Amino acid sequence: MKNNEGTLRKKLVLIAKKAYEHGLISGTWGNLSARVSIDKILITPSGFEKDLLKVNDLLLVDLDGRMLRGRWSPSTETPMHTHIYRTRDDVHAVIHTHSHYATVFAVRGEPIPPLTVEFAAVIGHEVPVTRYARAGTKEAAEEIVKTLGGGKAALLKNHGVVAVGGSIEEAYHVALLVEEEARIYYLTKLLGEPIDKMSAEEINILHEFYLNRYGQRERYY
Repeated sequence: MKNNEGTLRKKLVLIAKKAYEHGLISGTWGNLSARVSIDKILITPSGFEKDLLKVNDLLLVDLDGRMLRGRWSPSTETPMHTHIYRTRDDVHAVIHTHSHYATVFAVRGEPIPPLTVEFAAVIGHEVPVTRYARAGTKEAAEEIVKTLGGGKAALLKNHGVVAVGGSIEEAYHVALLVEEEARIYYLTKLLGEPIDKMSAEEINILHEFYLNRYGQRERYY
């Protein structure tokens, strides 16, 4: 597996700006990465506003975090990104956001359940929460990998969201859906309990339909 690095740089910058415009990230916070090959990734630099990124600002690093190309320091969350790629061959992109509603539940330590058809179909599981670990540490990287498992998204306790996908577009779509589902969950909770949640059986049926019958199979590649 190898992606054209030039094309991938353009896609990463585009998605970073879209994430900024949609309020998933703000200021210099949040980070994005994508696989170039089995053992190399592109990742955003530390301390950069994502709406101002240029293609040459991205760093090429290996899965041990060694910088191979670029002039800036890579994201301080690089250990988390590289650990996900080392343990998940199916993951080709990772987005870490600080979107507001999802972060509310990250602070509470409360998973986000599937409540809507779209979320159940695309994500197919509740969004779990890690134990607290300081950002940028080996402990934080190990905690997110353990909590994420084979899923598409997880909440970082007191921190934000990690979304993954087979492409940068898919990871971005997942991050958007997590924030929207968190918003719906938050507003629904304001109306009082109980909340009528979907059964595990229905979630599985919707997810299988999405994986095998919905849309265009090559949409994100």
